[in-house]
Amino acid sequence: MKTSKAIRFGPALLGLLLFAATTASAHTVRSRPACGIVERLDVAGRTVQFSPKHGKAPTELALTSQTKFVHNWRFAPAEELKNGTRAVVYYRTPFFGRPFVTKVVWVNGA
Repeated sequence: MKTSKAIRFGPALLGLLLFAATTASAHTVRSRPACGIVERLDVAGRTVQFSPKHGKAPTELALTSQTKFVHNWRFAPAEELKNGTRAVVYYRTPFFGRPFVTKVVWVNGA
C-alpha cells in the first residue's frame, strides 16, 4: 500500500506552522507615562499634584514606598524634585483605589 505525499508531509507541515515564531500584537502596559509639570509635591502626605501637558486638568496621584525618583539618569531623593519642574511621571490606575506613581523622571531640573 502506497501513502500519498500529503499524508507523509502533512504532520510535519502542521508542526512547523504551530511552532513557527509569530509576532504578538497584544501588549500589556504596566504603567502609563505622562509628560507635564509637577505643581506640588507633598512627601509627608504621600501625594503629588501633576499637570499634564496639552491643557488637561491637574491630577493628584499617590506616592508609594516603591516610587522611584530619577534625576539626570540617577536615583535621587524625593526632596530634589521641586515644584514647577517639567518631568515624566509613570503611573498606574488600579481597579480600586487611587492612581499611584511608580516613577518620576526629570533631567537637569528642567
